[in-house]
Amino acid sequence: MRQYTLDTNVFRHETSKYANPDLRWAAKAFWKHVLHEIGDGDAVLLVPKEVIRELEVQSFTLSDKENSKISLLLEYCQDNLPDRVTIEIEHQIRMMSAYVRSNFKQEISIDKMEYGGVSDARILYAAYDEDSILVTANVKDFLLYPLLFPQNEQRLYDMKENVFVTIPKDGYDKIHADLVFKGLLNDFFQIDQQ
Repeated sequence: MRQYTLDTNVFRHETSKYANPDLRWAAKAFWKHVLHEIGDGDAVLLVPKEVIRELEVQSFTLSDKENSKISLLLEYCQDNLPDRVTIEIEHQIRMMSAYVRSNFKQEISIDKMEYGGVSDARILYAAYDEDSILVTANVKDFLLYPLLFPQNEQRLYDMKENVFVTIPKDGYDKIHADLVFKGLLNDFFQIDQQ
């Protein structure tokens, strides 16, 4: 059974009448597909506490209709993931992302990679902690995620393009052979086990 951890924009692009039409269409297509999977018993939707907090903050600027639609979508989600992330884990995720962004742009084969903010680190870690697929329209903020797993695993889903994002094998291997990245990744795994 697939577990999907949803980023905030998966809800917002589906419910906002002001969303970019392509993003709104992509969100609608994702929800249609995933609700079919849920109905067949093939998928579970998970929501990090950080996404709930972001939606709560944003709710003050949204219409009642949009807030109502978001509430309905949240009902399809099986679990609100508890915060297991620590400041040390957040920091380690952001350091790894910044290092990869600074040293391996070509190997990633994505035009732009961001190292993301604290919220992104919390969402990424919630997905990692649940061993799930991370779904987002902001792939550039989460390109570290596939590097935390074996190269051939489908772990990062680009809702905007309706595809799984993978790091090309040569780039993946080069990044994982880098001594600094190896050290950062090993530190992450050690902190995660505490």
